[in-house]
Amino acid sequence: MKPQTAIQIIRCLSLGGYTARVVEGRLETEGPQPLAGPLPASVKANRDELVAFLQEWGGGVWPPAKEPVSGLREVMEVLDCGLAFALDRLEAALEKRAA
Repeated sequence: MKPQTAIQIIRCLSLGGYTARVVEGRLETEGPQPLAGPLPASVKANRDELVAFLQEWGGGVWPPAKEPVSGLREVMEVLDCGLAFALDRLEAALEKRAA
């Protein structure tokens, strides 16, 4: 079984109503209840990847920053699409680049 990617973890956070932000290089999350179960293990295992993703594509926060416009918001504007579709396209592009 492959570990979850940063984008897969971000999707889980979104579905659960959680927000995330990078503060002094640390990942902080907030949500309706404390994180528990397999997702926190994924978050812990992929913390550096999540921080890098949020800084590069989210403007350091999740949901992605509107001001200043984050990389993912730019993708949404260019493709004239919603967040889920933009994540799909970004995920496909990142997988293609890694192959």
